Amino acid sequence: MDKSTISITLYGDGLKKQKWIEWYDYTSSVFKKLEYERTHLAIKSEEYNTEKVVTVRRKEKQVLQLLKDGTLPESLTLFSLPKDYRSASFDYNILAVRNKEYISFIFNSQDFEKIEVNNLVWNMKQYIEFESGEIYQMDRSEMPLIYAAKANSVNSFKSLTVLKEF
Repeated sequence: MDKSTISITLYGDGLKKQKWIEWYDYTSSVFKKLEYERTHLAIKSEEYNTEKVVTVRRKEKQVLQLLKDGTLPESLTLFSLPKDYRSASFDYNILAVRNKEYISFIFNSQDFEKIEVNNLVWNMKQYIEFESGEIYQMDRSEMPLIYAAKANSVNSFKSLTVLKEF
């Protein structure tokens, strides 16, 4: 597995526009374009919290029903994980997350070349009150989601290279 990832993260209010089912469906099209499928998810809301990564096959109907019923998640993360994965945090093929502060896609570096970046960014903006964004490359061992969440200082990421800011 490629250790290097490239991420697109847009910052802003990720909850205001709602459209959770549309976003869920959109992630499927991005995964399929790269010949992956969503295999696992994690959701956090006031009414429901998986507390861990669960299989889409087991929980998708329940999660979609919550979204249809108007439950607004605090965050929803979707993964494509290989059958032999050990840790969802490190072994994903592609990861998509949307929460109150940002929306992000994290790709294997070799898969990123297959992405139409401008189109992806435009589509991502449909689901967030856009304030700013970045495309960045880093080793998956440094957990790109930690960088996206601004949980650590920029200096703590040794492999980080910001490719573009907008």
